[in-house]
Amino acid sequence: MIVDDEPLILELLKEFLESKGHEVITALDGQEGLDQFLKISPDMILTDLKMPNLSGIQLLKAVKETNPKVPVVLISGYGEIETVVEALKEGAENFLAKPLNMKVLAKVVEQALTLKATSIKGHAAYISVQQTTNITVPSHAELIWEVIHIISQSTVTSGFSDHELDNNLKLALVEGLTNAMEHGNKWDHDKRVDVEVVCAPELLEISITDQGEGFDPKQLPDPTLESNLLSERGRGIFLMNGIMDEVFHVPPGNQLILRKKAV
Repeated sequence: MIVDDEPLILELLKEFLESKGHEVITALDGQEGLDQFLKISPDMILTDLKMPNLSGIQLLKAVKETNPKVPVVLISGYGEIETVVEALKEGAENFLAKPLNMKVLAKVVEQALTLKATSIKGHAAYISVQQTTNITVPSHAELIWEVIHIISQSTVTSGFSDHELDNNLKLALVEGLTNAMEHGNKWDHDKRVDVEVVCAPELLEISITDQGEGFDPKQLPDPTLESNLLSERGRGIFLMNGIMDEVFHVPPGNQLILRKKAV
């Protein structure tokens, strides 16, 4: 479902996503979008941030209260970076910066639908324990979701999560693993990525180490500058910082640490 109060943009996005094989419904403001969501329960929602009657943030909160597993992607304009960070903290799976890049749009939509499709089925109660899981994986993009599935299972068995990882936490892991394989190992299938997951009821810590030469983290785009949101790597850094509580590299720069406290 696409929600936007500008009819021309709404029609443009609808036609583009339909051309990619998606079935699309639309709404002209947040309240109409919420009404449609409650009636139809779409697989994902793509919504503008600023709208009459009900804002994108208000729609996001209402959707997550009803069904937290439905992915919500926000469309943000220039000057809305603080609102985007708030949206990520509230559970948004991703964001798109204006002017829209249609290639990025298609990738983000596919990613959001994959997040929903890879949900762990069922619910169980477990004894709360600290659990350490070590994973070694070659630099194959198709294996990223297998790693995330293993991590998600660890969060349940340790008591960090009572069901599975939130979709936006999965997205942060996708960005971290992709960076290691692409920028660290240069997609060299002979090079490995080592992942260590330390999971306890109150904290999730993930270490991602590639076999690259490393780099100076100061060379990374500043995730707080809006000018960097249009670059692919800049978006990834912004997403990880917006979703996780701590994000930092360990010298010489080929090890990334992600930390998230339990809610």
